[in-house]
Amino acid sequence: MTHVLGAYRPGASPLHRLPAWSKVAALVAWSAVTLLVRDPITSGGMAAAALLLLVSVTPAPGPTLKGLGMIVIVAAMAGAYQVWRGDYLAGIDIGVDLIGLFALSLSITGSTPMSDMLDLATAAARPFRRILPPAVTGLMFAIMLRAIPEIANIMRQSRDAARARGVRRNLTALMIPTATRTVGFALDLGAALHARGIGDDARSDAPRLRPMRLSPQAPSE
Repeated sequence: MTHVLGAYRPGASPLHRLPAWSKVAALVAWSAVTLLVRDPITSGGMAAAALLLLVSVTPAPGPTLKGLGMIVIVAAMAGAYQVWRGDYLAGIDIGVDLIGLFALSLSITGSTPMSDMLDLATAAARPFRRILPPAVTGLMFAIMLRAIPEIANIMRQSRDAARARGVRRNLTALMIPTATRTVGFALDLGAALHARGIGDDARSDAPRLRPMRLSPQAPSE
């Protein structure tokens, strides 16, 4: 599923022409509606509209179908749990909502350059610049997007290494190498940022405090 994160493809669809803030606001409003509306028919219509929007941005077929296949499995499991509890309508509604939200998210990431998303995150942090400089917020957002697929790749490599040793159902053999390599990745990333001075310049946006200077005391006689 991480293959489709930030998979921007240039185009001339209506979503491509909209600013990033309007698409993120639409995603938030869409999510609120899916939480409030408990009607499978309405949810199905919204999911169909989201899938049409996804098709309109012409995403990469392979990663998109793989990501949709995985979310369909998750939606089926969530819906099956509700059906097992005896609430058939809720099972259909939850499963369809998950598919619709995921499709809409893919359509937004596929039609929005990552630079626009970073600018939006920086602009949204400006009202809180006395707490955290906006440039630091944009940097944290970029690092998060970079770390998600990297951690997924580390987990995939750990799983393949465990299978090569004949270990298939041992959670310890998967999680310990994954955790160790993830910590190493975080330390290397922090060292690289520190070596380049990235993030230090962002402190200029924050209020500066005048350093306190203590005058030297006169020597006692």
